[in-house]
This record gives sequence, structure tokens and C-alpha cells, in this order.
Amino acid sequence: MFRTITKIFFIFLLLVISSSKVHAIQFDLLVLPTDIFSVCDNYFCFPEVSNIVAEDVIKNLKDYPNINVKSLYQVRQKLNSDNELKQKAIKVIESFDKNDKVDFTNLNYIANAFNCKSVLIIDTYAINDKTTLRRNLWDTLEISSAFKITYPFELKTNAVLTDCVNSIIMWSGKYSKNVSDTFGYYNASNQTQALSQLEKIKQYSSYITSKNISQNVYMRFFPKDVRTFTPKPKQSDNTQTKFVPNALDHLSDPHIRKEIDKDNDKKFRDFDLDDFVF
Repeated sequence: MFRTITKIFFIFLLLVISSSKVHAIQFDLLVLPTDIFSVCDNYFCFPEVSNIVAEDVIKNLKDYPNINVKSLYQVRQKLNSDNELKQKAIKVIESFDKNDKVDFTNLNYIANAFNCKSVLIIDTYAINDKTTLRRNLWDTLEISSAFKITYPFELKTNAVLTDCVNSIIMWSGKYSKNVSDTFGYYNASNQTQALSQLEKIKQYSSYITSKNISQNVYMRFFPKDVRTFTPKPKQSDNTQTKFVPNALDHLSDPHIRKEIDKDNDKKFRDFDLDDFVF
């Protein structure tokens, strides 16, 4: 009896220790928007879209206890305090912003400087169907407003989660949104209209883009269990269907059938045999 109790206690202790180790796993992540060095410090400028999305992603990821992520302010301060680190970050940003390529050589150096193994790069730009030139959304807004351009503009957001230990891409996602109104206009001739455009972008980031990115990042670190099922065996082609007489009789109401039969008998009695020609 004593041995049985001891075994049960030992097994329970192992389960508790193993479960605590699982929950103790922590992932350090660096979020790097391509516009991290563009800081809006006055009333007449707006934050860049990549920074807006990055801030929302960081806010969402902080709700997960197993993911450590620094604020954009902390990342920016560290990059600006080390010129070599800043130059490497600029090279990473330019490579991804212009060519959609990840410069792992410089990115791995940055990851080591922040003591993290994964970096999430976020990039946004605006394009239209008249040119392939990528522009900042607010630059596009200023140009379109000044020259009264009415092309429909599309906001593109690219996110890439990288593994800086193995220099591989763990996940990537692309998002797009038409920022023109129903008439094809995208302009803001005054501050009020510009603030309206900014609010739309913030709503789009908060409720759609950042949530999707955050969930995908979390799933890469903590993948959900894959549930399997056993499919039912298919019916053999050689199986012959057995004929069942009056198989559909149960679908009809017996009272209705009785009325129909009575009505048919009455109609038959109304006919005169002389009406039939043989």
C-alpha cells in the first residue's frame, strides 16, 4: 500500500514539474517596422502606417504571458544610441522595403543586440494601377490632394516573422485595403479630412491587420494541437442496393391517403360505362 501511494505521488510530482516547464517557455521577439526612424513630433504630421500596425501588434502580443516584446520607443532608443546598429537596421529596412528581401546577415546582428531569436518586420506602402512606384501613404495623400488625383489607391502591408538562429522565414502575410472612397477619390484638402483618413487607417490596423498578424505570430510559437479523425469507410461499388417495396409510404399521412382513396372511388362511380370506348 505504501509503495502504491509513493508511486502515485512520484508520478504526480513529475507531471507538475513537466507542466511548469512547458508554461515557463518564453519567446523574445523584436518588432521592426520599416518606418521606425520616422517620428511624428508635431500636430501637422501623422504617424507612419507601419508604426501604427507595429504598435497595435506589440499591444496584442503583450497580452500573451509567454512572449516578451519591447516597445517601439525602447527599440528606437537603442538603435539611435548605437550608430553601427542603426546603420545595419537601415540596410535591413531598405532591402525589405525595396525588394521584399530579408537581409539575414544584418538582421541576425540586430537580433543578437536585442537578445532575441525572432524578428517581425512590418512594411506598408501605397500604390495605384497607374504606376508600380511605392510611396508612403501620407506622401501619396499630399500629392493626390495637391494635384487633385482621383486614382484609386491601395494600401499594402507586408509582415514577415524570421528565425534569426537558422536564418529562415517562419511566417509571412500580405494585406491590402482600398483607401479610396466610393467615387475613387483619395485626398484631404484640410486637416479635418486628413484626420478622418488617419482614423480609418487606425481602425483598419486595430481590428483587422494587427489582430491577424498577432494571432499568426502566436500560433508559430505555440501551435495548436492538430485533431485527427478516422474517416468512415466508403461503401463498396459492388454493393447492390436492396429494393424495398413501398419504402416511401411512411412519409405520407394515412389520413390524407384515406381521403385521396375515397375521392378517387367517388370519381370512378360518377363515370358511366358508356363513356368508355373499347
